[in-house]
Amino acid sequence: MSVTSVTPQRGAAYPPGTERITYRSAVDGVEDWALFLPGDPARSTIVYLHGSFSLADQIFTRQDVRRFWLTRIQAGRHPLLSVNLRGTAYMSPAATADLTDLLRYCRNALGCRRFVLLGGSGGASSAMAYAVLHPEEIHGVIAMGMCDIVARLDFARRSGNPVLQKLATTVFAAYGGTLEEKPELYQARSVLAHADRLTMPIILTMGENDQLIPVAETRKIAAAMKGRSNFVYHEIPGGGHDAALWVDIDLETLQLR
Repeated sequence: MSVTSVTPQRGAAYPPGTERITYRSAVDGVEDWALFLPGDPARSTIVYLHGSFSLADQIFTRQDVRRFWLTRIQAGRHPLLSVNLRGTAYMSPAATADLTDLLRYCRNALGCRRFVLLGGSGGASSAMAYAVLHPEEIHGVIAMGMCDIVARLDFARRSGNPVLQKLATTVFAAYGGTLEEKPELYQARSVLAHADRLTMPIILTMGENDQLIPVAETRKIAAAMKGRSNFVYHEIPGGGHDAALWVDIDLETLQLR
């Protein structure tokens, strides 16, 4: 990865000191960007992974996410890295390589020491996929509304919901093939296939009545991780898709409040 510019991010939505990091991927030279808000480098750096069909500015510009999560990140003096990662790519091979390079850049150039992944829905799927692939790079995950990537994409492509169908098509394009065409790529990112690799603290939240992600599949992850001291599953009774986003969590200790 080569960083091509680091510039102040302008606009009323962005706290003073927010920087836009523009870079070219080492994979294929594609240009992408991330947003960085400095904090206390001794605190965990929160790596925010946006939801489906959003961008890295989501935590700053989507007002409910901003009020709940940006407020807590700033109050805790946590550095924040909000990543774009090729849009809705669900931790495709190229996105995975880009995130690894971004984390190393933040360590070397920005003084970040520890990374906690924070994401909802598509961001949660991406966070857990990355945790399976690179447990050595991160120190915790807050996944708000997700299930195993194989089940998620199979559910989406079979759905009558055009948004979910678009999601499946978009992710398959990012991976260069469907679940059947590139099985090794999806299996490598499967939480259920590689639960043993999830050794960092993890909080998984889920709405009981989520209509976009099958809660029965989420419960399979909870069952696979049951009894592990590093894992907490919190299901919101009667909660819909967004209910998973609004669970108060200590960003340093990764404990429910």
